[in-house]
Amino acid sequence: MSLYFKESGNKQGEIIIFIHGGGISGWMWEKQLEHFKDYYCIVPDLPEHGKTINSGEISIKNSAKLIVELVEKIAKGKKVNVVGHSLGAKIVIELLNSRPEIIDHAVIASALCRPIPFMKLTHKPVIYKLTVEMLKVNWILNFQVKQFKFPPDINSDYLKKDFQDMTPETLFRIYDEIYKHLNIPRELENIYVPTLVVAGGKEPKAMKQSVTDIINILPNAKGIIIKNGLHTYPWVMFDSFNEIIRAWLNNRSIKNEQFFEL
Repeated sequence: MSLYFKESGNKQGEIIIFIHGGGISGWMWEKQLEHFKDYYCIVPDLPEHGKTINSGEISIKNSAKLIVELVEKIAKGKKVNVVGHSLGAKIVIELLNSRPEIIDHAVIASALCRPIPFMKLTHKPVIYKLTVEMLKVNWILNFQVKQFKFPPDINSDYLKKDFQDMTPETLFRIYDEIYKHLNIPRELENIYVPTLVVAGGKEPKAMKQSVTDIINILPNAKGIIIKNGLHTYPWVMFDSFNEIIRAWLNNRSIKNEQFFEL
């Protein structure tokens, strides 16, 4: 099994691997690809997503292994930068734990590492089955798509297709993987890869606390909260998020009134 991936930017530049979240495929990074044209950008679709939808079941560990295979194929011995959001951020943590030697800089964006209220009550197959059935109703689908607030120049049909392709089993596996991997590996105490950990100021308390949890373990990490940011900040607040990423990859200080450091 291998991952479909999109290439963009300068093939002679440093490599950035952008890893998408659960339930939405690699196209979510369009605003990053527009910005980072001086880098060689690689955007894989994870298993059960996008153009890798029929290539096995999603799991954090297996996705990390597949991304390592992709890196070995493309980077040819060079280190890469990795940026992951949500489920993708959990995969970045797994990459740091399992193969830190291939990573130059890392960005962990909205990685949940604490339980959230009612998690055990809602994490049941019947809930995900109901969710998927509801998304088959046109007005509910359109309403849900609008909540993601993608910029008008990004075709919302991409998100509709991702939702329409989603099965209850896939949705359950996505959240099951996130919830099974709430604990941060203690081995990260010995990993010195420069790592930026980000969350939105309007995300759940557990998400913001997770930033502190991660930077307290990784010895070469910094935490940033994006003021007024919801879970959608990579595309809703893309200018700010891109500025954060670029500064981090270039070892520059991150100063902007929209952020504050932890």
